[in-house]
Amino acid sequence: MEPVTNLNPLERLEAPPMLYKPSSPVEVTVIENTRLTPENYSEEIRHIVLDLKGTDYRYLEGQSMGVIAPGEDERGKPNRVRLYSIASPAMGEPENPSHVALCVKRVVFEEGQDTFYGLCSNYLCDVKPGDKVKISGPNGKRFVMPRDPEVDLLLFAAGTGIAPFRAFFMRLSGLPAEERSNIVLYYGSRRMEDHVYYNDLNNDLGNLADSKNVIHSALSRQDPKKKMHVQDRFRLEPGPVEEALKRGKFLIYICGIKGMEKGIEDVFRDIVGPDSWDQTKQEWKEKTIWNQEVY
Repeated sequence: MEPVTNLNPLERLEAPPMLYKPSSPVEVTVIENTRLTPENYSEEIRHIVLDLKGTDYRYLEGQSMGVIAPGEDERGKPNRVRLYSIASPAMGEPENPSHVALCVKRVVFEEGQDTFYGLCSNYLCDVKPGDKVKISGPNGKRFVMPRDPEVDLLLFAAGTGIAPFRAFFMRLSGLPAEERSNIVLYYGSRRMEDHVYYNDLNNDLGNLADSKNVIHSALSRQDPKKKMHVQDRFRLEPGPVEEALKRGKFLIYICGIKGMEKGIEDVFRDIVGPDSWDQTKQEWKEKTIWNQEVY
């Protein structure tokens, strides 16, 4: 394929600035805390809905929210803010515009004989409706979704990295077809049990999939004989991306566990051409065409 060059920077909406700093957070109420994975499944991922009513908090799809767990750190200072991608569109959850959702995985890991628990993730996974949570933000401007229906959105997610893309899908779903961007999403998880928002427990993404919102799943542990990661699915089905690159007006978003971007980049290198890839990627980054949030 010929190298994709001379692309102009694509216009984005001006993202709201940080309205509430970590040093002066706002307190909001928990509305819902629902488990997105089966009770007997090893990975616990939750859908947590907060009520922004009475605050000035506003955001765009692709921004993050800061959460501050109660208590103090080892230095006697308030716990440090943790950022979570907002899983709701700018107009809020369907049933209530002031409601906003986060997708949170309970972090538990072992090191030697010790077991460690992620402070903020465990705090959020344990909140109950009616509890108060201190939040800051919003954070981030680069990952914001455009409002141009001619821009193809090329999305790559793994695990809870699906959160901002739920927001993308929901934002576009209420628009007439002629006002909607084409979306292709390559979405990876271990099994269907943690393929959140796209399985039997919650099918928010599946309910919105259509000819303009296309999803390609990658399950790394569903079939022991056939491990499929995001980059593997992308390599098998690159057609929608190749077509978008030929049209020449597109944005790339990568969200999920750190390291996933390398395999995705390898496929893009093969599509664009190894000789021109480094220059092309640099241009995409400078013009905010290539956007990634990995952690």
